[in-house]
Amino acid sequence: MNVRDYRALAAASYELVPMDEAFDLARAVKSEAELESVRESVRINEAGMWETIGAYAPGKTEAEIMAPAAARFVEMGIGRHGMNMVLSGTSGRANPEFKIPSETRLVEPDDLLLYSLEVAGPGGHWVEVSRPLIAGQPTDLTRRMMEAYERYFEAAQDALVDGATADEVHRAASRPFLERGWQLGHVTGHSIGMTMIEHPRIGAGNETVLRENMVLSMHPHVISQDGLTCLYMQDTYRVGRDRGEPLATIPLRIFGGG
Repeated sequence: MNVRDYRALAAASYELVPMDEAFDLARAVKSEAELESVRESVRINEAGMWETIGAYAPGKTEAEIMAPAAARFVEMGIGRHGMNMVLSGTSGRANPEFKIPSETRLVEPDDLLLYSLEVAGPGGHWVEVSRPLIAGQPTDLTRRMMEAYERYFEAAQDALVDGATADEVHRAASRPFLERGWQLGHVTGHSIGMTMIEHPRIGAGNETVLRENMVLSMHPHVISQDGLTCLYMQDTYRVGRDRGEPLATIPLRIFGGG
């Protein structure tokens, strides 16, 4: 509500009841029709990720590698509803900072690329799915982070159930990383729908109760203690009655031959 309307209603002695959180929690639970729109967006996002995997090759720029995905996204009906960033680094590791894919720097075999692909399909529901790319060899630290990501992937599915709190999901998802002494950067996860980031967020201390058919983007941003190495993948999940459902089918692994 804008300030002018709020002041007018308050001056007329109407009781104004906050509805923002209740509204967000209501729209976080998706109907069957909405879930089909979400699944269509995931299919589009996956198609773009496969285009990126297929286009990946050392000697291209980061932008050239992502260009076929951007074209595929438009072809499949996302219009301008897309936001694509990348985390990248040299010598088998990636830096933690997001940036726009470079149009000039040529990718080397040991550069690790972590594209952040976020789109909304024709139904308007945003989703996020991405996987790492490297032709050469990841560092031992990156490999250990990948092993922790595999544990997280299973833990997230176990935790994303009706009645769990956002804090409980965060603790389950972050445990494989924190118990190894690493830190987390970007938020562990959040509700996603007609806008990219919605309430509730998945984080420490958030006691919001999750309900079946909520749709969440999960993306633990694991960062080494020295702040020089990270791993970051995105997946879109449906909160289930007994187990969470990852909506994408792309294998959870590092692509490109490394």
